[in-house]
Amino acid sequence: MARALSQFWKLTASDSDAAIATLRKAVELYPNYAPAHSMLAFSLLVSTHVGWTPVASNREFAASLAQRTVELDESDPWAYMALGYLAFVARRTEEAVRRFQTAIDLNPNFAAAYGYVGWALTFDGQSEDALTNLQQAIRMSPRDPLNGFFLAGLSAAHYLAGRSGEAVEWARQAVQLRPGIIGGHRILCASLAQAGLMDEVGAAMSRLRQLHPGISVAWIQESVPYTAEPMAHFLEGLRKAGLTD
Repeated sequence: MARALSQFWKLTASDSDAAIATLRKAVELYPNYAPAHSMLAFSLLVSTHVGWTPVASNREFAASLAQRTVELDESDPWAYMALGYLAFVARRTEEAVRRFQTAIDLNPNFAAAYGYVGWALTFDGQSEDALTNLQQAIRMSPRDPLNGFFLAGLSAAHYLAGRSGEAVEWARQAVQLRPGIIGGHRILCASLAQAGLMDEVGAAMSRLRQLHPGISVAWIQESVPYTAEPMAHFLEGLRKAGLTD
């Protein structure tokens, strides 16, 4: 477990693959060990959502792992993180927030859970409440490996609130901290375009395409779980940046 976690928290595609392989073996060897199930579920969901793992069927397997974790140990907060992530990627915001809140109830010092509450609210366009939770997560754990995601969330929350200049600044911090998190590059491109910084868009889009060669409007509509109105706003910026169907 320790080796898998140290690999996964590097948050790159190759390290994620290695961590998932290690966690799969742990689940096979120790079928009644709840933490291996919950961390494998969460790792698979993050990897699929980010775009490191292209197989969406991982979600079904992750759901079974999360449910199994609850059966083994209903006090494992990572199980509810995985269940919340499943609801989040299905665009069921209220359920996602409720699941993440259960993780917080089980562990009030769980900074990542606050961050994912913020993420779920961001993708539903609830920017101000999202910012409160994302800032809380970063304040509670300023060196948390997941802060690259939460910085990108801060960017997206500002972007969707119409503050594209602030969105650019947070997105720059996100990609500087964790260059392998593709979502940070997506929101950077959209924010640069909406802010009118077109002289920077070309290089940012080239980097995004290098990290995710198959990216398209259609892929985002299917795989990035913004709800309807935030999705339209997000795609407006990306189309301005040069993303095509």
